[in-house]
Amino acid sequence: MIDRDIKQFVLKALLRAKDQPIQDDTLRELIRAAFRHVAIAEPDLTACFKELETCGLIVGNNDAVFGWNWALTLSGKPKAQQIP
Repeated sequence: MIDRDIKQFVLKALLRAKDQPIQDDTLRELIRAAFRHVAIAEPDLTACFKELETCGLIVGNNDAVFGWNWALTLSGKPKAQQIP
């Protein structure tokens, strides 16, 4: 259940970014703040991002200056808009 909630949170957070990528560290901090009552391991967050990326909903970009950034894909945006 929490896994699904985190994935939905990621999609909604990226949607609120209005087509701007979010740095990996920032996104992880947002998740930890929103789910502070749950112990979330770093590998679990990485797996969550990779699963969303594999499904084609988000895309990651490893920038030499800023590190990993995440953004919604064209197919991820309508999916995020459907989440209440």
